[in-house]
Amino acid sequence: MSTPQQNTQYRLTEVFTPEMRDRQARGKNPYSKSSDDSDDDGPMTLGSRGGIDSDSFAQRERKGEAMSVLDSPDTLMAHALANNDSVTGQRLRWMRQLCGIEEKPAPEVKSPGPARNKNRRVSDRGGR
Repeated sequence: MSTPQQNTQYRLTEVFTPEMRDRQARGKNPYSKSSDDSDDDGPMTLGSRGGIDSDSFAQRERKGEAMSVLDSPDTLMAHALANNDSVTGQRLRWMRQLCGIEEKPAPEVKSPGPARNKNRRVSDRGGR
């Protein structure tokens, strides 16, 4: 059985020096004697999260909007009513936007306009 005096002696031999505390506070190994402050993990980058998140600001905004709509059933129903669509259809639309799948725009159908007879002459007005 250990006595309290033995435990105290063990703790006293493991004292951190100010240099060791400094290295530990900076995320380094406090026991290494290396004067080199660089990590073996590679260069540090700020803000890029290691290049994982390569979305542009506009893409992040669109994904955030999609998450907020999908998070609220009332908002999802309001979008369905506004677009004359079903809730399921709107959920699919917002899920695609969240996943970054761009929808192809629907092809525009141009109306031919009023039916005109191009062979008709100006002088062929009837009723005069």
